[in-house]
This record gives sequence, C-alpha cells and structure tokens, in this order.
Amino acid sequence: MEKQLESVVDDITIIKSIIEKTRRSFTGFSKIFIIWGCMYIVMSFLSFIQNMNIEATMAFYNDIPFLVYLIPVVFFGIGGLVYFSVVRKQPLIGLERHLMTMWILVIFAQLIRMSIEIPMDADTTTMVVKTSNFAFVSYVLGIGLIMTGILTELKNFKFVGGVYILLALVHSYAPSFVGGLSITRSMDTLGYVIMPFTLLYVGVYLKRQSERG
Repeated sequence: MEKQLESVVDDITIIKSIIEKTRRSFTGFSKIFIIWGCMYIVMSFLSFIQNMNIEATMAFYNDIPFLVYLIPVVFFGIGGLVYFSVVRKQPLIGLERHLMTMWILVIFAQLIRMSIEIPMDADTTTMVVKTSNFAFVSYVLGIGLIMTGILTELKNFKFVGGVYILLALVHSYAPSFVGGLSITRSMDTLGYVIMPFTLLYVGVYLKRQSERG
C-alpha cells in the first residue's frame, strides 16, 4: 500500500514538473502570437471594408478573381515565415510542440465555410452561402484556450475559454428567443476582432509570464 502511495506521489510530481516545464517553455513563443494577432488585425480591417462596400468589392474581384485566394495565401505565408523563424531559434519540444500544433489547427478552422449544392436540370450549381462563423470560431478558440490553460496551469486561459464557449452557445441559440436575432447580429460584429484579440491576448499574457520568470 505504501509503495502504491509513493508511486502515485511520484507520478503527480512528474506531471507537475512536466506542466511547469511546458509553461516556462511555451511562454517563449509569445512573439508568434503577437505578430499573428497584428496580422489578423489587418485582415479583419480588410474584411470589414469589403463588407461595407459589397458591390465595389464584387466588381473588383470579378475583374481580378485570383486576388480572392492570393491575399489569404500571402498572409498565411508571412505567418508561416514568422513561425519558422522563431522556432528555428527556439525549437519546439514536448508538450509545447503539441500546443502550437493545436493553435495552428485552430487558426485554420476559420477557413471552413458552408456550401450547398442545388441541382438545376442536368447541371449542378454550387452556391456558397455567406453566413456568420462567429459561433464556430468562438467555440474552437475556447477549446484552444482551455486546453492551453490545462497544460500550462494558467487559469486565465481556462476562464476566457469558458467565456468564449458561452458566447458561442448564446450566438447559436439566441435567435430562438424574442429579440435574440438582434443579439446575434450585434455579436456578429465581434467576428472581426475575436481572432486578432485572442492571439494578441495569448501573446501578451505569455510574454508577461515569461518576464515574471
């Protein structure tokens, strides 16, 4: 019995040491999140301008259609260069490598869009439905923050992640209630800032943790 108890204590000690090491190591990658956050501010601003000028935007992209794909590719390419330049100086190992992989997947989740195929006579036309993806992005970011909080024991991440998941649920189900549609439309505007805000928040918070030691 005493041996089993000692084994459990040893396991807990090892787990705590791993988490402590992960927290200290992961704070060193705050620069990646801060730069990504600044880049997303630019992307969000461009999206906002485009949505405010739909007709001009559509006419522009009809004349130069490849720019629809070129702009995101350029931004993601720059983000990739930032990532590899930082990782080359400070290699990712252990749990922090898995955490960073998770955050990369979280960022790419926003590329997912809904589409509906509508059969018309003998042809099939694909119609892309423009819809708010705020709830989806908010939920995915919430998972990323909570998992980061669990693996680094940084409680603030877990709290903010819980708030994000709550916002996603409110956005999804508010239209079912009186006045809920206006709430979701108001929350849609958060879609422009939620990604850059989250990346900057994570980066700045990690940087402050690193400075504290």
